[in-house]
Amino acid sequence: MAGEEEECMVFVFDYDGVLSIEGGPRKLGVRLLLEALALNGRVYIVSGRPSHEASIITGLLREQGIPASRIRGILLRGRGSEVHHKLEAYREVESREGCLGEIHDDNPEALWPARRIVERGLILHYDEFCEPIHGYSILPSCRVNRFRRRDKAFVES
Repeated sequence: MAGEEEECMVFVFDYDGVLSIEGGPRKLGVRLLLEALALNGRVYIVSGRPSHEASIITGLLREQGIPASRIRGILLRGRGSEVHHKLEAYREVESREGCLGEIHDDNPEALWPARRIVERGLILHYDEFCEPIHGYSILPSCRVNRFRRRDKAFVES
């Protein structure tokens, strides 16, 4: 329909704590990433891991059944803090793509500063579920449990 804006289909996933936990795949995170790809989403991985571990992450993605060729970019930390790196990486993704729809991370301190650049949602991941701390998710496996818990420290003021 003329005049309607298209929904931003750019997704960012953290690796450790979202896609992987204790060296093995985290089923919910992998399922969400595959759902994003099934929606023709443009997917990036932003991780606090050092930049020299890119090939390790690519191999782990392959082992988890995630087609590395469908990942638009893996942005790893050079120097500096993880939170600062992630915020800069989110800005880079938004600059490359023109928008940033959702960010999935297990660290609220890495998510919350991005609330001004994300269009749809900041999704906080816990052991067994995920929930939006700002906005919402369009991914079915995250929407199912979106009201299970609120982290009062990060409720928008």
